[in-house]
Amino acid sequence: MDAALSRLQQLALEHPENMTLQRTIRHLSQLAEPTRQSTNPGSAETVTWDVLRGDFHVLREEGLWDASAESDALLAELRASFSSQAFTETSDMSADHSSSRISIIAPPLPSTPLLSSISNSAAILPVELVDALNHTYFLHLLATDPEKILPPGKSLLSMMVRPHAQKPDGAVPSLKDRVTDIVQRAFWDEALETLSSLEPPVQLPRLKRLYEDLHTALKPLLPPDHPVLVTLSSPLSPTSFPLRSAINHLREIVVALRERCAPTRDAHIDELLRPLDDVPPPSNDIPTSASIPALAKLVVDSVRGILHLADIMKDDLSQFVLGAMSEAQLRAAIRTQARSRERELILQLWSSSRVQEEWQSWLAQLNSPSTSGSDNDRRRLSWISRLVQALGSTSPVSCIPPSTAASIPVASSEADQEFRPGANGSTTATPNRLPPPLFFACPTLLYLQNYLQALVIAASLRSLVRLPLSGGDAASNNPHTDFTGRIWALLKAEVDETPDSGDTKLINLADEVIRVRQLCAGKLDAEEEQTLRAAVDRTLRPTDPVFVLLQRRLMDSIADHVVEGHKKQEIRNAPMSLQTGRAVTLERPGKRPRLMVTLGDEDVDAGKSNPHEVLLKVKGFEDPILTGALDEALRRLEGCIEWVQKEWPDLTARGDIAADVEHLEEHLAT
Repeated sequence: MDAALSRLQQLALEHPENMTLQRTIRHLSQLAEPTRQSTNPGSAETVTWDVLRGDFHVLREEGLWDASAESDALLAELRASFSSQAFTETSDMSADHSSSRISIIAPPLPSTPLLSSISNSAAILPVELVDALNHTYFLHLLATDPEKILPPGKSLLSMMVRPHAQKPDGAVPSLKDRVTDIVQRAFWDEALETLSSLEPPVQLPRLKRLYEDLHTALKPLLPPDHPVLVTLSSPLSPTSFPLRSAINHLREIVVALRERCAPTRDAHIDELLRPLDDVPPPSNDIPTSASIPALAKLVVDSVRGILHLADIMKDDLSQFVLGAMSEAQLRAAIRTQARSRERELILQLWSSSRVQEEWQSWLAQLNSPSTSGSDNDRRRLSWISRLVQALGSTSPVSCIPPSTAASIPVASSEADQEFRPGANGSTTATPNRLPPPLFFACPTLLYLQNYLQALVIAASLRSLVRLPLSGGDAASNNPHTDFTGRIWALLKAEVDETPDSGDTKLINLADEVIRVRQLCAGKLDAEEEQTLRAAVDRTLRPTDPVFVLLQRRLMDSIADHVVEGHKKQEIRNAPMSLQTGRAVTLERPGKRPRLMVTLGDEDVDAGKSNPHEVLLKVKGFEDPILTGALDEALRRLEGCIEWVQKEWPDLTARGDIAADVEHLEEHLAT
């Protein structure tokens, strides 16, 4: 922002009478001093990114702002700084709008993966919309693929906390604070004196009271059946060295709190854990008079530090009751909120009528509609076959917001289009657009599309060298000669976009083919090597007969496997008996209702069979490495299908959208 403002001020010196320059400088100055704008809202007009973009557009038309790479970089930097300021304001306004819209999840960090569907068109969208889309996608990742979000060793709860509000340094303590400090100091001095006794019968009752204090403090932060709470509430075991057992228990408590605290508290956790880990192992089971005071002080300091950390964690929690949730309950709450946000935002971007229209138009492009089963089955499961068909296309899947769809070409390059033969032998470009309900799942589906194409490439190369199955050849178990493993490692690194993997070049794949051919048939001459490299190049083309055959065989098998799996699951999930008209029986008649969170369907059905329960084997993909990779792809695909079905049950089951979301269940039951 400062660089753009300095350049505008330089232009103002050269053109002092230009009103557009003065207006743009005034707008940037207001953004540079947000406190002045917030304290005097009536003294300055509201500055948005659209206003600034209009100012620079006028300056460009007047010839004062050139269309150079440096100018574009300044605008991009300006927009990025403006976006970071606008997110907090937008979040505050949306929070005041309705309590049901308050997020239980902290906003995404700058390092969080953002929605790639809008990365190329973010400059066209309003900044508030971009922030809303990225925040919703953050929820989507947290619900569907938390490994991309969670730091190592962190649980889902760590993403629901915010920094603790510390008191300002140098503040004069109040009378209440001074009295509290005196009482607490006396309490801890008494505990240290009691625990410093050499008699275990004197130490155990005092330790038990400290455990009770810890149990009370940690109970809101841990699930009811957590092992730490069980230990703290159980009677102490008789031992000749109670302080040593207490140190082990305190270490377990700190480790449990590390999993549930905010990442900013890791340093505090390390300070508590370090002295507990540094305790030397006992030389014998009999405590000495020299070791007791030091261990007693360590126990007292650790208990005091844990209680202080518990208070901080309670303050960190965005909603206090969520701290007592189990991981399953928390996952269900996050999934429910993510689906609700996605559906609401998609219906804001596209109207419900347009969503239905694009959904039906997308389904109508199914090449081979199923003729088996009832009409109801075909209506409910045809979208799965259509999705697999889209994944089998050589054109990348995409889903573009409506505000940018008109400004982005349907097929801007050869990499973004699929060529199909026309009636006169010519080729026509066919886009591979997904309907709006798949908008937030589009990055995952694009990854799956690349993943499946990598599988086809690996199978094509394997058929080229005509290797036996790795399980039947002893030499192939050697990692140096495992052709399929080496090829798949190269392709998988390219699909995953591993930073240190580099680009997988055609020459790398050809080198592996030549290497394994020489191991089987001896050294090749220059002509044979050139012929083999040309064969590799030809085999990897999407129009190659081998590639087309293997891809069609793979995608047809996946479609049949997934659809049949869902049919069997629906039969298994059918109720064993009708319960219509039965009165709902209270769990605890005459008692107050418990405060609890209802689990989602995915948690209730966790013990039931998954649609993908049988390992799929496809001809040409029998190698164990390819079979395992295919199994992983099917699991990811099943996750996407389940997500869309639970988010859009009306659209996937009936083909239309319920007019009232509150009556959605009644709409589906009819």
